[in-house]
Amino acid sequence: MQYSGARKKPASGAIVPVVWYLLNLLAAPVIGFLVLLWLFINSSGTNELRRAHTRAALFMSLIGFVLISSGVLISWMFFGDVGHFGTFALVWAIALHTGFVLWGMISLAQAMSDKPPLFPAKWL
Repeated sequence: MQYSGARKKPASGAIVPVVWYLLNLLAAPVIGFLVLLWLFINSSGTNELRRAHTRAALFMSLIGFVLISSGVLISWMFFGDVGHFGTFALVWAIALHTGFVLWGMISLAQAMSDKPPLFPAKWL
């Protein structure tokens, strides 16, 4: 007998790549990215929603790495080895990292409700 609040259709599995995206940002950066890359490579046999969340999570990980590292590198080139570099680099990295974590939380809510991620459709 089915409970009244039970799922009517099977789970899409879209939560898995989003959880690994958040683990990549918060707990296990290298391991999380490698698992995301593995999910991306093996996503051809999965459903469309899980594939969309996998692609969005991998692309957001790459975009985050490029933006954070390039901002720190540009500030190092601009400020040199003075106190302003450390302050700017720290604020830059924390602000961007917080933004990417918030995107991951919104994406997790989207995945839990079986909706596509908030990401440009042409890249999915």
